[in-house]
Amino acid sequence: MARKRGRLDFNNEAPGIGKRHRAEKTGWKKERLLAIKLLLEGELDIAAVARLVGRHRNSINDWIKLFRNGGIEALLKRGEGSGRKGKMTAEAKAELTEKLKAGEFRTAGQAEAWLKEKHHIEFGTNSIYYHLGKLGGRLKVARPSHLKKDEEAASAFKITLAEKMKELELPTGRKIKLWVYDEMRYGLHPLVRRVWSLKGVRVVTPVERRFEWGYLFGALEVGGGASEFLYSPTVNKEADVHFLNQIAASDEDAMHVVIGDGAGFHHRNGGGELPANLKIITLPAYSPELNPVEKFWDIVKDTICNKAWPTLEALEEKITVTLRKYWEDTSRVLSLFLNSYLRSELNGSKKTICLFY
Repeated sequence: MARKRGRLDFNNEAPGIGKRHRAEKTGWKKERLLAIKLLLEGELDIAAVARLVGRHRNSINDWIKLFRNGGIEALLKRGEGSGRKGKMTAEAKAELTEKLKAGEFRTAGQAEAWLKEKHHIEFGTNSIYYHLGKLGGRLKVARPSHLKKDEEAASAFKITLAEKMKELELPTGRKIKLWVYDEMRYGLHPLVRRVWSLKGVRVVTPVERRFEWGYLFGALEVGGGASEFLYSPTVNKEADVHFLNQIAASDEDAMHVVIGDGAGFHHRNGGGELPANLKIITLPAYSPELNPVEKFWDIVKDTICNKAWPTLEALEEKITVTLRKYWEDTSRVLSLFLNSYLRSELNGSKKTICLFY
């Protein structure tokens, strides 16, 4: 006959176990909380719980002892272990984390050399990759940022956009549409990007360097998910105002507010050649990350890279396939704004006169 299980919760923490389990993000902690939760519910024995969480029953017994003697805090505290102490000190780990945040290493070998020189810690190749990964390090492509960029102005734009909207003195009682717009250059000069392949296999892409270019103007509506596009052989004031008129004509009853960068061929608000139902907000200089259209251009380029296109017309046909998916499905456009400051700043804000979501 099986021995009756002794009392498990000496600290009366059972009511909070389920809530703590749902809120916990760390995998091993969540696993332990689940095991204790199931045991407290009383419907499963230790063997069944062990099978459910994928652990040996001896591990479950160890967790029971920890919880019984010290409660949740003891259960979720890992011991030092009896293995050999690691080489990485807390100071080295903290400094390495900061350098990873700043993107100071191009290769793992550079991080390895820095640890050796600064902290007198030597790692082999496999070990340094392990430690970089453990700290959350990933090999990424750095995004260029112009030396003249004003970081304070870029940050301020995100939190003052609603005020900028009010400064436009938009008419009350009239539908407002907010757009972001920009243009992308495309051409027969090869665009090469990384691709998935197999280890040990060298990927080759055909290229032919030809200097023929075209330009694609694009505008995405922040709240409604509409989109407007225009192919142009060049970029200048005439092409820009032609596209702005296209945006304004998409809904003549609405007032259109267009956010764009300060390129020399882009118009500024108040110009006499602009449509009467269109206003412009200009982004701070050298701040492309404030324009969600940049993300869209990356999507387009992913569909045309690593191929030698015979003509601009053939390239435009391929680009149009991608564009059509967005003008036919507004949810695709809206997905580009999910984590955008535009959503948090303007959605339901009392500082602005209109709502966009």
